Amino acid sequence: MTSSPSSEPILPSRPRILVDHSLGRVAMPAFFRDAGYETTTILEMFGRADVRDVDWIAEAGRLGLVVAHKDARIRYRPAERQAVLSAKLRMLCLTSGNMTAQDQVECFRANLAAIEKWWPKPGPWILAVRRTGVAELPLGDDSGGT
Repeated sequence: MTSSPSSEPILPSRPRILVDHSLGRVAMPAFFRDAGYETTTILEMFGRADVRDVDWIAEAGRLGLVVAHKDARIRYRPAERQAVLSAKLRMLCLTSGNMTAQDQVECFRANLAAIEKWWPKPGPWILAVRRTGVAELPLGDDSGGT
C-alpha cells in the first residue's frame, strides 16, 4: 500500500540552526551542537559579522534554517519584519537581553522540549524563549500600529 504525497511542506524533525551573533559565538552554538543540531553562525556562514539583518534573514529562509537570536524588536522594523515574512522564517528569540552566556544556554536548555514541538510548524513565526517558558510573538502588520 502506498500513500499519496501531502501538499503540506515536509519539515525536518531536526532543523539546522543559525545562531545570531547577538547570542555570542561560543556558548550558544556549542549548546545546539551538543544537543545534536547542525549549527552555524553568521560569522561562519558569511565570513564576517557585519551582515545586514535583511540579508542573513533572506539567506536563512532560503536554506530553511531556524534562527536563534535575541533581538525582540526585529518584528517591528518594517524591512526586517517583511524579510522574515517573505522568507517564512522560523525564529527563536531570547527576550531577556541581560543574561550571561551560561544563563542563555540554561534558558534554552530548560525550554528545549517546548521549542522542539514547534519544528513541524511552517514559518513564519517567532517564538519568545523566556525563563518561564515559550510563547509565539505576533508578527504584527503594516497598518502602522506598532
